[in-house]
Amino acid sequence: MKYEIKKLEEHEVKEAVELFKATVDELHANRSNVERLHYKATHPVKKVKEQLNDKESVYLVGRLGKEIVSFMFAGVSDGIGNIHWYGVKPEYRKKGYAKKLMDETIKQFTRKSCHKARAFSYPKEKGAYKLYKSFDFEEKSFIDEQFFGISIILMERTLAPVPVKKIAKKIVIAGEAGQGIKLMAHTLGNILAKMGKEVSLNIVYGTAVRGGEITAELIYSDEKIDTPFFDKADLGVCLSKSKKEQINARELIVEEAAYDSDLLHHVQEKVPFAKIAMDEFHSPVFVNMIALGRLLNIIGIKIEKVDFESEFQSKFLEENTRAVKYGYTYRD
Repeated sequence: MKYEIKKLEEHEVKEAVELFKATVDELHANRSNVERLHYKATHPVKKVKEQLNDKESVYLVGRLGKEIVSFMFAGVSDGIGNIHWYGVKPEYRKKGYAKKLMDETIKQFTRKSCHKARAFSYPKEKGAYKLYKSFDFEEKSFIDEQFFGISIILMERTLAPVPVKKIAKKIVIAGEAGQGIKLMAHTLGNILAKMGKEVSLNIVYGTAVRGGEITAELIYSDEKIDTPFFDKADLGVCLSKSKKEQINARELIVEEAAYDSDLLHHVQEKVPFAKIAMDEFHSPVFVNMIALGRLLNIIGIKIEKVDFESEFQSKFLEENTRAVKYGYTYRD
């Protein structure tokens, strides 16, 4: 039988997800069941089916006859092709199937005008590391276990010259004092810095001593940041009704209660952050962490690589982590 690589179809999703889960169990055999379940929760059957027709998604399977023997879960974010998970059934390894799967994935990234391909490799997985190197991936950084809870190697391959507009990403986060805007921005900046990004962060306070408005302006880039200020952001997050019309951003995520269709024509999505905080966490203080989770999802950060213990104080670790994960997986 001939090995065939094709785009994943809806009727194949369940089988492909089962192979993905088996891959997680194999890669993380020495970790707790809770941790393995967390990894598996990133690609449930329902979510994969919904994303099949998303132009930014890359879902591939390799077949031998009627059997799926390999899979690739990847996606494109901001001109970068991100390899999330891939695997080949143990009995079909060392036959060149992984190379063919990787080759097709790179072709998909190129067709989608990606200027870079990115993947994470585990130091103990020598086969995966060798595969990436054979496709001209280079080590960008080695991230020690103390940062993300597991040692990983960030690997990248240049596919095309970096478009000028892609060199830096600008984010503005706005809200009222007491909504944890500063904590949210600093946490985001720390996560991006640990991913090997150059980061610039400015916090702008309103004139009121108490209960005033606060804005965080953040830039992250693969290159040196020459100017840490900007007039217009690529992405904005607004948690306050009084602040919304002052945000200059190409796309905007806004607290549902602050949405006004007459003023906000560039809203990418509106999310009931405040309602979620009360319904799911019984406190408004988690609005910022839920919003952070949604933001991490949109800019393409792999949440399973984030070591929350290094980001939050121990007494708030569990609830803050759960809030971020809830926001990351939130779907209207």
